[in-house]
Amino acid sequence: MTLNQLRAFVEVVEHGSIRAAARHLAMEQSGLTQQIKRLEESLRARLFVRSGKGISLTPEGGELLARARIILGECARAEQIFQHLQGELSGAINVGVSSEVFGRLLPPVLQRFRKQHPRVSVHISAGPSTLLLSSLREGKLDLALTLVSSGTDTGDLRGTYLAKSEPCIICRKNHPLRKAASIHDLRDAEWVNTRPFGRVGTPTNRLADWFARNGLDMPRMVGSVESLFDTLDLVSSSDYLFLAPRIILEKLSLRQHLSLIEVAEPIPESDMCLVERATIDLAPAARAFADLILERSGKAGHAPRRLD
Repeated sequence: MTLNQLRAFVEVVEHGSIRAAARHLAMEQSGLTQQIKRLEESLRARLFVRSGKGISLTPEGGELLARARIILGECARAEQIFQHLQGELSGAINVGVSSEVFGRLLPPVLQRFRKQHPRVSVHISAGPSTLLLSSLREGKLDLALTLVSSGTDTGDLRGTYLAKSEPCIICRKNHPLRKAASIHDLRDAEWVNTRPFGRVGTPTNRLADWFARNGLDMPRMVGSVESLFDTLDLVSSSDYLFLAPRIILEKLSLRQHLSLIEVAEPIPESDMCLVERATIDLAPAARAFADLILERSGKAGHAPRRLD
């Protein structure tokens, strides 16, 4: 098993076919096929199931994928460290960001980072906390800026607290429930979310936890829409309600289309945190980006701690 074989394997998984991966790598399809074949022979395992619809991972392929990403990520970090020792900071970093943290911290930090380190490219992945933390564990992300609650599984992670989240209820302008004063006035409302409900105490389950805390049955969910933009568009043109970051209305100038519903019962809070893997220190470029985040949030010099 070689690094080139692992790179070939990950490329095939991410592009969905050997043909597409070969095109992306600018190499002959036959050469890439041979790389995968040698990798399977060295592991004595079949990694892909091939059919007329394309390829899919076998259980053995799934086991290898997470480890391959971590191995390749560590190789990239090692290269960054030695480039840094030679006075350079270059390469690429992958940062996972929830919508609330993005709105409050990211734009000025990203601009400043690019001015200081123009040879480092930054890829931002947006998504809910469960998805971002999973990607962090798999080595897809260098760090995550996301929400952490009491029910979040963080035993293998460490992080630095940045700020409290500020959730609110968003509805369309002139919604019939816009003047509701209590959660009990919303018991029959219909809701949308950007993810299906998760475990009790996790950020994706805040709405359900809030209802349960106040003695109500589960909220009436219409469904989930992963795109935040599409969710807001749906809410603005319907009577559905949405539990969202308060900063959305401020940053996106949406007050002409959307309103807040202010009720007496406090919504469960989450902590906005900078999260990294507990056993691996950040590479220089990711460390420089993290330091700017901490400085922007007034937490410069704070050391990460175990989140469990």
